[in-house]
Amino acid sequence: MEPNPGVTAKLAVMTLVAALRDLAGQLAARAGKAPSEERADGARRLRAHIDELLLPRAVDLDSPLVVVLLGSTGSGKSSLINAIAAQRISPSGVLRPTTRVATALVHPDDSARDLLPGLRAEGKVELRVSERGQDGLVVIDSPDFDSVEADNRAMARRLLESADLIVFVTTATRYADEVPWNVLGRARERGVPMLTVINRLPLDREDREAVVADYRRLLAQGGLEAAGVFGSLKVVEVVEGAVDETFDGLDREAVAALLGAFDRLRENAEERRDLARRSLHAALSGLPEAVGPLADEMEEEAAEAEALLEHARDRYQAQQAKVLRHIERGTFLRSEVLKQWQEFVGTNQVVKLVSEGIGKVAATIRSLFDPGPPAPATEVRAAAFEDLVALVVSHADTAAAATAAHWSQRPYGEQAMAGDPSLWGAMPGLGEQVEADLERWAASISREVRTLGEQRRGWAKAASIGVNAVGTSAILAVFASTGGLTGAEAGIAAVTAMVNQALLEALFGEANVADMIDRARNRLDGLIGDILARDRSRFEKVLGAAPESADRADAIRALARQAAESGS
Repeated sequence: MEPNPGVTAKLAVMTLVAALRDLAGQLAARAGKAPSEERADGARRLRAHIDELLLPRAVDLDSPLVVVLLGSTGSGKSSLINAIAAQRISPSGVLRPTTRVATALVHPDDSARDLLPGLRAEGKVELRVSERGQDGLVVIDSPDFDSVEADNRAMARRLLESADLIVFVTTATRYADEVPWNVLGRARERGVPMLTVINRLPLDREDREAVVADYRRLLAQGGLEAAGVFGSLKVVEVVEGAVDETFDGLDREAVAALLGAFDRLRENAEERRDLARRSLHAALSGLPEAVGPLADEMEEEAAEAEALLEHARDRYQAQQAKVLRHIERGTFLRSEVLKQWQEFVGTNQVVKLVSEGIGKVAATIRSLFDPGPPAPATEVRAAAFEDLVALVVSHADTAAAATAAHWSQRPYGEQAMAGDPSLWGAMPGLGEQVEADLERWAASISREVRTLGEQRRGWAKAASIGVNAVGTSAILAVFASTGGLTGAEAGIAAVTAMVNQALLEALFGEANVADMIDRARNRLDGLIGDILARDRSRFEKVLGAAPESADRADAIRALARQAAESGS
């Protein structure tokens, strides 16, 4: 069974519309993540091109053609639209820029249509309904694309993206200016049909021909020679003084060729549809080229973001390794903390406890952990934690400063950091967070001490009496060893480590103690890693919740290709 052409065409339109909407969504997401306003603006312009030209045109080839008059300040765009309407539609004069809001000339038969909805909703364009307008055409007098006002320049470029046909208005003295050709380069990329009106040409025929010939050379050089739409009509010549003061515009006889071309479009719906189809096809064909630089930027940013994040991970991992080495060797503990604990547990009772066994010295245990005056376990643990908190914050500071220094030398990193000077050091309140984490870690050790005590008969009650002190002993056993220490501190640490180990093994057994200390150390290692990862995450956040990825760039390229192929 042969496919129904109408059904096939409708499916093709649906496929095209779906691809365009997906692409518009990707471009909107891109604009929200771009690292600079310039790059975000590029994505917004391309999205406007889709929303304001491609989607409406894909759905309805018979909607009025959008004709945009583009040109430099004072080139005569307003005078031209006044000539087209044979009445004063847009003001002209010496005040520059004259056109501050785009003015659209619309025939009454088209005024009920939903024309330029996005631009009108934003107050960017004003409709002027006139019987002298061209039925089936919306002619827009745009702001100057070389305006001193950035909003005007942006608006002119946005209208270029919405055009089915461009009328480039220039003068005999300004046709070779650099700015117009930069803008027209985008017209070439789009493949949008174009006519040119050269205003204020010399009255001398040879001089006039020389200007027009040079302009045609520039057209060919800029790849715009084939951009004409009405056969050989590419340039409309208007000599100096060809004006009609009754409507503040160019003399209609001087632009008769342009008016005649518009009349043919007005009278011939099929020719108008062909131009709309040509505009749509050219715009769709140009999509892959248009998104190419944008996708390249996204890939570049994704690679740069990953390099910055990798550098941050390296810096923080290096500092984490240093913290863990300090913990393993006990080098962060102040000697007075070790001395205080040694004086508390380093008694003959501990030696007796180790030599005679736990079963015979329950009273010894009680006297050891309840000697009368308050045991210094809480003070010693607090002092040890204070030292460890200072150690972690110091190394987080070092990691943050090293990361920030590197990022500040990279454009993407410098921009990401601009709004958060706190990135040059550890996060505010990190010390309090570390202290809270350590208290939770200490609580886990106390629970394990109780559990081990409940499993060993005869001294469980005694052990429970001093669970706080035993817990502190276990904490210091995680911290204190002789590795890396010298001199007096090595002696203090060695004695403290020996007494702790002997006490814990006498209470719980050698194997149990070894397992308990290993588990506690592993939990502490993970805790330190989590703390520094939280501090590092600030750098990830300033790059955005989800930095650009090569996958997103590939998706944009694929959607642009799909749209181009659907419209072919």
